[in-house]
Amino acid sequence: MGMPPRVLVVDRSASVRDTVAELLGEAASEVVWTAREGAGAQLRAGITASAPFDVVLLEADPPPTPASIRELVTLGGGVRVVLAATGPDGAATAVRCGAADVVAKPFNAAELVFRLGRAAAATERADKRRPRKSDVLIGTGPWIKQLYDRIAMVAATDVTVAIFGESGTGKELVARTIHNSSPRHDAPFVVVNCAAIPEPLLEDELFGHVRGAFTDASRDREGLLAAAHTGTLFLDEIGEMPLPLQAKILRVLQSQEFRRIGDDQDRQVDVRIVTATNRDLDALVAAGNFRQDLYYRINVFPLHLPPLRERPEDITLLVNHFVQKYRARLGKPIDAISPAALARFAGYDFPGNVRELENKVHQAMVMCATTVIEDSDVALPKSRASTARPDVDRPFREVKQEMIDGFEKRYLTELLRVHHGNLAQAARAAGMDRKNLWALVERHGLDRAQFKKP
Repeated sequence: MGMPPRVLVVDRSASVRDTVAELLGEAASEVVWTAREGAGAQLRAGITASAPFDVVLLEADPPPTPASIRELVTLGGGVRVVLAATGPDGAATAVRCGAADVVAKPFNAAELVFRLGRAAAATERADKRRPRKSDVLIGTGPWIKQLYDRIAMVAATDVTVAIFGESGTGKELVARTIHNSSPRHDAPFVVVNCAAIPEPLLEDELFGHVRGAFTDASRDREGLLAAAHTGTLFLDEIGEMPLPLQAKILRVLQSQEFRRIGDDQDRQVDVRIVTATNRDLDALVAAGNFRQDLYYRINVFPLHLPPLRERPEDITLLVNHFVQKYRARLGKPIDAISPAALARFAGYDFPGNVRELENKVHQAMVMCATTVIEDSDVALPKSRASTARPDVDRPFREVKQEMIDGFEKRYLTELLRVHHGNLAQAARAAGMDRKNLWALVERHGLDRAQFKKP
């Protein structure tokens, strides 16, 4: 193995971190502590910062559930979970809940190094299933936890998943996360954009053909369905699929069989299907443009992604994420964004959602001539008023409070980012009492750990 592993200690007692760090010594590159309720946020923050944890050392009391272990594995991008157990039942508990290994408490240095090292090596071997920084779902509100909870719930199964959301909300990213967290993670993840392929070609792309099936068919051709065998087939924009093909996809879902164009033999395929659409499938069914039986078949486990305008508190996180993503590619030493420029991003509704935000940040970085993105670099309308009208059907106080809450959360997020989560420095810079700032941070559900330097 290359670099020593990063270890996340999940325990009621913070002092356990110091014990583990001392016993591991140079066998770990870093040892971080969190209570059980903060483990998910720590794992997500590690991946977002391109510093994923390799092993989770989890206190076995109270015994974790298989669902909670799967959630940790999903949030950590394939991280291995080792139980820290007292007494003779530790191994049985590990087997029941699905942990990778168990280590006895009180800890022995040799056993701890061996078991955590073995788990870290297994994580490294499965590294391709771990998301890259650019593949991470980024968000701060309850929606992101609920989404990860549902992904952890369904990833280990072969249940068909339907992802609903506007264009640019990250539907393909969710599909990839499901695949990477599933038992099929070593097999292909094949994407078919039903709206991008002309209707006459879509059937051939999906199912393939045999030689002589039509004029230009000079040889057999495998389709994308066969290419996804043992893996995941992602049917993006399935609402655009022609009705005749819908019937053929329904057959695949029902019997795991398909037939190439011009063939007289059925072929078996082992594939999980995940679909996505920005269309209202209920309306398409009512209009006769989407098969009702297929709708029932794909809508077994729906996931709904909120548009960016419903989660404006995530804009600051996303802007900084995209700055880090593109600075190396552009070869520019951009390391900050001015408050005025950030306010421009935060004050726009982004009808194209995260994809539009990413494009606008990229554009601003191209325009930037210094190390700081300025207001003049941002090609967006000056204020939200130009793209959205106030909701006058709701009480004035309610709308006003909503705007104040949105501003506070965006301000606090940027403040903590600039000061790397240091509350004392942030309070001095903001001219606030530290206790009042802490109360605001708590009220808006911000996790200071995600802003700390990796």
